[in-house]
Amino acid sequence: MGVFEQYRPDVYGWAYRLLGHHHDAQDTAQDVFLRWLAQSRRALPNNPRGWLRQVTVNRAIDLLRARRSSPSASDSVPEAAAISGTDPLEQQELRGAVAAGLERLTEAQRGVLIAKVYDGLTFAQIANELGLAIPTVKTHYLRALAGVRDALSPRWAPERT
Repeated sequence: MGVFEQYRPDVYGWAYRLLGHHHDAQDTAQDVFLRWLAQSRRALPNNPRGWLRQVTVNRAIDLLRARRSSPSASDSVPEAAAISGTDPLEQQELRGAVAAGLERLTEAQRGVLIAKVYDGLTFAQIANELGLAIPTVKTHYLRALAGVRDALSPRWAPERT
């Protein structure tokens, strides 16, 4: 089984969770696999899944960043919001706030957080996948949580009168 067949659902899933749009997730996945082809001509990454996760998250954040700077790009409503029955604007704002929080993290912190939260991997599995010690993975995870929490805290902070 090739890398594309093996990891296509994962790459699409990571992109969709961050972007909330089927077509954006497909475009991001396509871009990620094109980057994989270019990278594999130079040297294969030691850990394909970890590499693909990191590139997918980075590409999704780039797309969300571009949306924030383009007023017309924010007019579309995430498909997940329409399906879940929650307020589409609130869903889109939350997705943007999470992406902004992820932007502030180091690549290692982002990779660990996505692996833990989106993939449900254990600290041991993440450590093995990324070639890190378990305590290092835990440290990255805790710092990532703190960073995203700090980025999201203004959203839920009690209003001061």
